[in-house]
Amino acid sequence: DYHVSSQVLGTGNYGNVRECTPRCDTSKTYAVKSIDKSKIGRLDYPRREIAFLAKLNHPGIVCLIDFYEDEDYFHIITEKLGSELFHKVIENTTLQGCFSEEYAASVMKSLLEAVAHLHSKGIVHRDIKQENILFDLQGDGIKLIDFGLSRKHKRGVDKAMRNPVGTAYYMSPELFGGRYDGGCDVWSCGVVDYIVLCGYPPFNGQDTSEIQKRILQGTYYLDGRGWENKSEESKDFIRYLLTRDPKRRPTADEALMHPWLNRAR
Repeated sequence: DYHVSSQVLGTGNYGNVRECTPRCDTSKTYAVKSIDKSKIGRLDYPRREIAFLAKLNHPGIVCLIDFYEDEDYFHIITEKLGSELFHKVIENTTLQGCFSEEYAASVMKSLLEAVAHLHSKGIVHRDIKQENILFDLQGDGIKLIDFGLSRKHKRGVDKAMRNPVGTAYYMSPELFGGRYDGGCDVWSCGVVDYIVLCGYPPFNGQDTSEIQKRILQGTYYLDGRGWENKSEESKDFIRYLLTRDPKRRPTADEALMHPWLNRAR
């Protein structure tokens, strides 16, 4: 039903993302993520990702168009998007920091609205990071992608999740203790916010164990390079999202009430 281009839009651990066109309507173009079955440990993960995307309808979350599988691959077809937030940060980072507070607040407002919607459906993303936040083709709005590690979980109802997954820089302290809930997504949003304001991560290290140590120590700085001209309100918002105690950390809905987000343009 689709003509798949040889042009690779992106590459992941388990396969590639390419452009595709429906044979019945060549005026439309989508993105197809082809997941190599031989490279994934559990075949239920892609099926779960498809089921979650089919449930979600939100302007801040990538839209599922179709899916199919063959003997070797799962193929997930979604709307085609633009560049990663990761690349925008690299392009815009200077000694003065990265994005303006107004632009950063817009990104964070959209991201937290998407996370709040996810959590309202009882879904935890578990891998929020710059590389999983893409801009639309117009370069205005952002979309959360890649639900391969997502899990069904209702905060305060279901038992705590135990399997620590995600990307080291963005992992919350409770993940390393093996008992966590959707609060891990809010922490990851705090890490994203820190990066889009200054251009580098709050918890850095040479390897995963060093990054983990710094996360568990909870030491980060809001007065170094890139922070000289940032408002106290922006720093307060980061402290709010990076609350170490998961019981005291805000939900995505609560975070959206913070006054700093009123700067969103």
